[in-house]
Amino acid sequence: MGVNIGYVGIDHHHRDPYFAVASGLDVTITAVCEPGRQVDVENVAAMDERPDEVTTEGQNVADLVAGASVYEDPHRLVADGDIDVVWITYRSDETPSIIESAVENSVHVISEKPIARTAADLETIAQRANEAGVTVSPTMYYRKNPVAMELRDRVRDGFFGDVWTVEGRFNASQLSYRNTDHYIYDEATSRGGALQWIGPHWVDMMPWVLDDPIAQVNAEFHEAADTDVDAGAVLQFKTEGGTLGTYHTGYYLSDRGKDTHLGLYGTDAQALTPLHHDSLQHEPTVPLELTSEKPDWSAAPTRTTEFEFSYDRFPAWGDFVQDYFEAYFEGYETGDVPATVDDAVQLLRVLDAAYESGDRGEWVEVSD
Repeated sequence: MGVNIGYVGIDHHHRDPYFAVASGLDVTITAVCEPGRQVDVENVAAMDERPDEVTTEGQNVADLVAGASVYEDPHRLVADGDIDVVWITYRSDETPSIIESAVENSVHVISEKPIARTAADLETIAQRANEAGVTVSPTMYYRKNPVAMELRDRVRDGFFGDVWTVEGRFNASQLSYRNTDHYIYDEATSRGGALQWIGPHWVDMMPWVLDDPIAQVNAEFHEAADTDVDAGAVLQFKTEGGTLGTYHTGYYLSDRGKDTHLGLYGTDAQALTPLHHDSLQHEPTVPLELTSEKPDWSAAPTRTTEFEFSYDRFPAWGDFVQDYFEAYFEGYETGDVPATVDDAVQLLRVLDAAYESGDRGEWVEVSD
């Protein structure tokens, strides 16, 4: 049986990619909402200034919302829209209240990360969702990235021994390529910039691979010239198990695409990989280089595996994003999803500590 979806926040640059995702799922978008704004569903693409419309198998994704009910109030949508799931790509300062309404109406949620500005904005709602059996999930795609999954399995199997340190880098295009008038680049709405927006993917992924939460952070920020949010950040962190880490993220590139690297160093082995891939980089594979001194690796201590990435189902970033949403819709009724609302709260606690560290200029404990 198909899933009826209410989509909130169509004035968002992930809208078209997510409509492309929806076109490959057994879901129907039966209601849409841009809060406070009347939407013409027959011309939804006109809300966007980008010249190209995303298509999937020749279908204009705007067709996916043809005939959908239109709401200006997201709370009315979740109360009256007769939907199973609300899919949210909306401003972080108002998303928690929409989720609260969804919980009250037994509507499950899939929401653009990080869901809220701070952990305090989400903690009580997360507790209510768990008590009510309502699934609330953030978009933590890298939990379905095949390279990240391989590394997590090897960590769990003890391949690396004791993990000493991990290093990550995830840099994206400069703010000059972006519409900085949009609310996601506003401090009052979003709290932060690069760390709060592109940074969460790997702030979540690295401790997930290690199966070891971040316990302390020390952060420095590069402030943007034309907005009131950060253009970049460097984090030092320490996990509960004692692994030391660094993470560098920012709007730094003079071209579109991503600049990424992940290194993992243990007593028995190490791993090097870019991990991320997107179609703009024009490479069909992502390498994972593993080095080990284990006896069964003595003939070839360094081995490289090439992971094939395809774009048939999700042209923008790779099919692992589609895999993430498929896993959500397969498991949302039971709560068996790749990332939970508790994972979102934990992520926000790390971001809280990072921004506090930037203000105080010292190490900060991640709250429990």
